[in-house]
Amino acid sequence: MLKKKCVILFLALLFLFISAPLFWGKNNIPHGVYFGNINLKGPFSQAEDKIDAAATNFEQQPAMLVFQNKKIDTTLKDIGLKVDRDRTRANLKMTAGMDNPFLKSLFKWWSSLIFGFKAPAYYSFDKTRLEMLTGSKFNVNMVSVQEARLQTINDKIVLVPAKEGLGIDSMAVVAQILRDLKEWKNDEIQVGLTKMIPDVSTEEASHLKQEIDQLLDYPFALQARDKNFRLPRSEILSWINIQKIEKQETDNAADVSDVNAMINIALAGQSFSDSKKEYGLVWDIDGGKVKNFLEQEVQSAVYQKPVNGVLIFENGTIREAGSSQSEITIDMDVAASTVAQSFKKGERFVNLPVKESPAPLSMQKAKELGVDTLIGKGESNFIGSPTNRKHNIGVGASKFNGVIIGKGEEFSFLTTLGPVDSSTGYLPELVIKQDKTVPEFGGGMCQVSTTAFRAAVNSGLRVTERQNHAYPVQYYSPQGTDATVYIPRPDLKFVNDTPASILVQTMIQGNILTFEYFGKSDGRTVALEGPRVWDKKSDGSMKTEWIQKVFDKNGQPMFQKNFLSKYDSPSKYPHPGDEKPPTEKKKKKKH
Repeated sequence: MLKKKCVILFLALLFLFISAPLFWGKNNIPHGVYFGNINLKGPFSQAEDKIDAAATNFEQQPAMLVFQNKKIDTTLKDIGLKVDRDRTRANLKMTAGMDNPFLKSLFKWWSSLIFGFKAPAYYSFDKTRLEMLTGSKFNVNMVSVQEARLQTINDKIVLVPAKEGLGIDSMAVVAQILRDLKEWKNDEIQVGLTKMIPDVSTEEASHLKQEIDQLLDYPFALQARDKNFRLPRSEILSWINIQKIEKQETDNAADVSDVNAMINIALAGQSFSDSKKEYGLVWDIDGGKVKNFLEQEVQSAVYQKPVNGVLIFENGTIREAGSSQSEITIDMDVAASTVAQSFKKGERFVNLPVKESPAPLSMQKAKELGVDTLIGKGESNFIGSPTNRKHNIGVGASKFNGVIIGKGEEFSFLTTLGPVDSSTGYLPELVIKQDKTVPEFGGGMCQVSTTAFRAAVNSGLRVTERQNHAYPVQYYSPQGTDATVYIPRPDLKFVNDTPASILVQTMIQGNILTFEYFGKSDGRTVALEGPRVWDKKSDGSMKTEWIQKVFDKNGQPMFQKNFLSKYDSPSKYPHPGDEKPPTEKKKKKKH
């Protein structure tokens, strides 16, 4: 019976232990939590308001500063002391258990309720504000401390010595504030002056100057391929960065120069180190400046422009009819790092890493890709085109020469083409849009897309997006084999479902534009029917069908694609022979 009662009592207490905090609310501060003399019980948002009010009241507390028998009345806020509200709130939330795991938060809630808890305030101190106030009220002329430093004048490193300063002894002021805060006093605060010792001494800077001068006393040179580059002293000096760093740091200790840390640690009853941090000067090489020098002075002398070869397929193999030339460059990132490290080590001569990359179109690139055959090509004739149109066709076709279409990749004509404007080399050519004939950059791109489309069909590739022109255009005979494009749509797309990547070669001979797709054959064959024309009317309108049938190496059908085209009458457009998008689709097409 007694055992049963003990169990019931235990369960009741356990229920009370768990339910009371839950009933009170996880976001509520329990009884017994104070900020100063203010009880913070209740919702956390209300506790925040109470803290803000108490902090504002505290900062407005009067303070009297005394300097050489002169006194001024001010407030704690005016001498630079403030309550750090964010840290105080965050600490309250943590100590009240609001952000703790469930079980831990229960214990903290009961602990605060039973034993009580005073949430500490965190403070910040603005030394500059104290110095400005003291200087203006007491007419104190403070002298800024000057750290020793090195500077470059006329290709020489010059030492600027350190100078001591004179300023308010803010540490003494802080010590008095700490005393008053801990003892709840409001005594006069004695202000004194103190000698300000520079962090970096003249001796420290002198040692660094000697180290750098010794490195600069000897020549420094670079070599790339068969070219040598001797670096002038002024250039190396421009690379050097000198920085002040902390020489030592005591673990688990606060620096007395860190006033805010000193206040909060002292008020929490902890100890802090009275050893001042030590600083020194170090130098390093600016890798960005080294890289900039290499790009401007070395790269131009070493660089070899890549030259595409001309691939031809004959007697069952690919060969280069025109020799290619690899691109030769400096490997900039590696070179900049190597130069910087070598100079710091005192090495006087550096061989720069040279990078050789095969031209986009070359036998070497074909071998790398596993390309061994011509899988198909397409041609178109642009005879009769205006000068600007011919120019644009050449620029556009060059964007595809050497392009690699990865295995399984869907090729997008517009993505590969990129921007079409004056900055990319195009000239204005007349196009019709919104019932007007206007010059626009890139007219003639449909000649390029049509040729790429024909090559894809002849190669047995699966075309996933293609649109015909609004009406029959003379440049794209036979009708039904064209593909119009205009940024951002319509686009020409097809998928490379062959066993390897496809290497694209484009060329112009006379008025004939050719696209050739080199790849690896899987034995597929292509049968084309048409284009067949029907419903052709006297006004020039017509319908066409071009059928692509693709078979595998065993002669079995892989897929069939019927390219249906419907062309409007050229007479409906202001200038027959110009190209215009279908008016019913409200699309703009560039050719």
